[in-house]
Amino acid sequence: MPRKSIIRTSEFPYHVTIRTNNKDWFDLPLKEVWSLCLTNLKTASSKVNVNIQSFVLMNNHYHLLIWTPNCDLDKFMYYFNSGLSKGVRKSTGRINRIFGDRYHWSLIKDQNYYELVQKYIYRNPIRAGLVRVCEEYEFSSLHYIFKKKDIGFTLYNENNSNNQKFLQWINDLEIFPSEFSKALKKPIFKYPISRTSRRKA
Repeated sequence: MPRKSIIRTSEFPYHVTIRTNNKDWFDLPLKEVWSLCLTNLKTASSKVNVNIQSFVLMNNHYHLLIWTPNCDLDKFMYYFNSGLSKGVRKSTGRINRIFGDRYHWSLIKDQNYYELVQKYIYRNPIRAGLVRVCEEYEFSSLHYIFKKKDIGFTLYNENNSNNQKFLQWINDLEIFPSEFSKALKKPIFKYPISRTSRRKA
């Protein structure tokens, strides 16, 4: 199947995710993978002008919310994923590919969905049963914001997320139906229409 052409824009953010080959873990302690992620996010953002808003690393994938002022998501992702793959291979001695497929992106054009996508990203560790509150997960940009740690590059913070109201909202229970994950696989994030009510799911 041919790869879908990127919808290039500077107006809206993208949700980007990618999984490891065969959904295996990285063969490295997650702390080391996180360090490689930060190094390569910093390197890639020094080469391509982007605004990184949210980033969360899980045991076999990551989630990224990113804005591209120059409409060049593909350039940034090339530098980031290739640098991360090389770093993991060098540390593990693996010769096979690290990621199972190309990254998936979804354009978030609706303000309400955009806020929910950010919440969805940050609540991944809670859904996985790893932490009780989002900011305690150390492999997340949210952890660095609220623990006032230096992440190594500037985080885009349009919603002024460094406040307790935002944190409470992120941690408030939100059940994301399977339709939400399916919508994130579409080129433009969009909830499916109910066949019976003709309303968004």
